[in-house]
Amino acid sequence: MKNTGSLAWSRRTGGALSPGDRLHLVVQALLARLTRLTPHKPRRIGLESDAWRRFDVDSLRLPDTADARRAVEHSALLTPGWLHQHSLRTYFWAALLGKARGVSFDEELLLVASALHDLGLAEKPCGCDFDHACFAVESATAAGRFVDRLGWSAERRDRVAEAITLHLNIRVGLSAGPEAHLLHAGAALDCVGSGWHEIPSPLIAQVLARHPRQSFKQHMSTVMGDQASVRYASRAAFLGSQGFTRLIHAAPFAE
Repeated sequence: MKNTGSLAWSRRTGGALSPGDRLHLVVQALLARLTRLTPHKPRRIGLESDAWRRFDVDSLRLPDTADARRAVEHSALLTPGWLHQHSLRTYFWAALLGKARGVSFDEELLLVASALHDLGLAEKPCGCDFDHACFAVESATAAGRFVDRLGWSAERRDRVAEAITLHLNIRVGLSAGPEAHLLHAGAALDCVGSGWHEIPSPLIAQVLARHPRQSFKQHMSTVMGDQASVRYASRAAFLGSQGFTRLIHAAPFAE
């Protein structure tokens, strides 16, 4: 099913995978493995780009709007430090990958989606939430309520929710929208290192210095295992069956 992980899918299913959804994700996983096996030059693409040479490192900052600040504060209030820092790194990786790939995006919307994309991981799952069979769907619902309080339009609210509920897919193309594509890319880079070669090393070091990982690999492995054990029909459980924890620990970061 082509809409697996979408907002419409999540409203219909609560995030529980059907056999067709699982087949769709299996295909995504196979394509991702083929991509990883494709030989490429051992270089950082960004270092050879004139655009990166002209990049002003001082411009590497969070969008400074009232709603962006509120979203960051909301994340800091509700999530543990390691998860909050992951959310902020996700935004920076997403924004930098957008630059590397020539993708234009709404900075404020991407930051709000990044800051709130893992709200469903803030507490240990209890197994009794019948409305949300998936933490990404729970995160999208919570983010939608938050954005409504900001007075955003229904269209922008749904773009935030769509990006968040899709981010747990294995692949999210540009056809899903630039913010959805980049949120997935930023989260994937932080979790498993996908796309790290597209960003120059000094910028990676700068992001990590500002927003340290705080034993991220161990924390994320633990919470994903918790999700898989309770929400066994979720994408988290599917990812676990595909060796996601092993990929987290193999990511090109110290922790």
